[in-house]
Amino acid sequence: MADFNQGDRSTGALFKVKERKSDKHPAMSGELTLTKALLKELIEDAKAGKPIKLSLSAWNNTSKSGNQYVSIAAKKYVEYNAAKKDELDDEIPF
Repeated sequence: MADFNQGDRSTGALFKVKERKSDKHPAMSGELTLTKALLKELIEDAKAGKPIKLSLSAWNNTSKSGNQYVSIAAKKYVEYNAAKKDELDDEIPF
């Protein structure tokens, strides 16, 4: 399968399963390649007892041969904290 990893981005792709044996089988399958930097962060979090959570993005694409697939990108999930945003706004002088 092609290398979907683009520099410092953890990326992959999902392709439609051509022959599903039942409705319980996945409709798509593929792979995700994690960068060493992301993997290192996740391992450090796991050692610290923190939950491992990724943020995923996906795009519908068509290959050169005409097959449709979904490309995916992953990064470490960052919790949005509205209180922290308010603190930053207080520090801005204008």
